[in-house]
Amino acid sequence: MITMTLADGTEVKFSGMNGNNYIVPDQKEMDASIFTDENLVSGTITNEDGTTEEFANLRFIQQQKQLDGDYYICFWQITEQELKEKAMNTYISTLEDALLELYESQI
Repeated sequence: MITMTLADGTEVKFSGMNGNNYIVPDQKEMDASIFTDENLVSGTITNEDGTTEEFANLRFIQQQKQLDGDYYICFWQITEQELKEKAMNTYISTLEDALLELYESQI
């Protein structure tokens, strides 16, 4: 078993890996709503051999049913460039809101 511990402390069990896809146990679809950006900002993965590694800034991509009945879950490692773009977009949005507020106060 592989255990992923999300930022909020939720533990998610996977029966193994296929490439970079996590295999959901018992051929059951998982409630993927727990894989929010906030929950994937940091956490740990405990591998089958007991080693633990930290992760940061993952993004849930999809859950896909395979022909053999297994469900696979895939994540994307958010790049530094994507993080910078998100921060810049947030900054621009904040500036736009402040300018609009200033404009409306002048009317």
